[in-house]
Amino acid sequence: MAAAFPDWAGLPPEMLVTVMQSLGIPDLFRAGTFCASWHAACADVRRVRFPIMDASPCLLYSAIDDNDASTATLYSPSSGSTFRVRLPDPPLRSRALVGSAHGWLATADEASNLLLVNPLTGAQLALPPVTALYHVESFLDGEGSLMYSVQESGYLDDQEDPVLYPAQELRLVLYYKVVMSCSPSMGRECIILLLHRPDGQLSFARIGDHRWTQITGETLTWDSSYRDAFYNPKDGLFYVLSFDGSMLTLDLSRPSPMAKDIMPEAIPWNDPIKDLVQTPWGDLLQVWRLKETKQSTTPVEVPLEVAHEVEDPYKVSRIKEFFLYKVDYEKQDLVKLTSMLCFLDLIPQCAFRPRIFLC
Repeated sequence: MAAAFPDWAGLPPEMLVTVMQSLGIPDLFRAGTFCASWHAACADVRRVRFPIMDASPCLLYSAIDDNDASTATLYSPSSGSTFRVRLPDPPLRSRALVGSAHGWLATADEASNLLLVNPLTGAQLALPPVTALYHVESFLDGEGSLMYSVQESGYLDDQEDPVLYPAQELRLVLYYKVVMSCSPSMGRECIILLLHRPDGQLSFARIGDHRWTQITGETLTWDSSYRDAFYNPKDGLFYVLSFDGSMLTLDLSRPSPMAKDIMPEAIPWNDPIKDLVQTPWGDLLQVWRLKETKQSTTPVEVPLEVAHEVEDPYKVSRIKEFFLYKVDYEKQDLVKLTSMLCFLDLIPQCAFRPRIFLC
């Protein structure tokens, strides 16, 4: 007689919902992948526990008064709801955040290595280590502490003395932004574009790679000075913004990277700060932010655990003015937008500040 096996897929929906309501968030997501009936029950529970009304991004933050440094709160601006999640080690508050997309965060740990983490499922993936960049080497100092030697000249034929960084500090200056082509759960289909020091150079890797591939002047008109980038799934290209407002596209799906200049220089200097935003209806905008720095009479209060990241607590920076420009591909021109209604309508949909990360 054949052995009888329990029909787990045939459990009553009411029972499944009751059990799933008591599961932690990562276990709930895993349970939903078991079979069609469990997926349906999981969807019902998720609608109640995570009342997110639309596809707008959520804000992830960690409160200083939270005793668990690995715990964070997700806030949905569209519904006003919040729910707590616990991320895998290392603790969230010990990491530096350098990017986000597709529900994943790009973080740098205390050794300045990059980790991708999904705050809902708890999945975590390691990217190639920092020493897999062409210009970074590690060593131990006299006290046995991890240090990095970074060649910051950016030109192999004109090498200056390398700059030395403690492991925990390198991540604060090395990484500009991490851009993902798709969800890292797609494995090697996911391409990671890294903007990094010196002066906004570009490197890339696929999930599972052991080294970063530098994109050099053989591919690019200029091999540095890039400030922002995003991936457009409609054409499979990365759009990259330079300090002077010029732009190019990068095709990293080929055996060798291919670049194409699509926008000429707008201004010959770095200020204002420039970022890229794609609107929900498909337009591409450049956001220019004019920053003002003043000396305060009282120091800015910062948590003790991140105090080492603040060079001068009396120096206060604020955004003085915004400028919005629509990218006109056909005319290779920037069209200044004067309607603040467009700007206000855009804010709930997109994040353009480099240090704000939404999932």
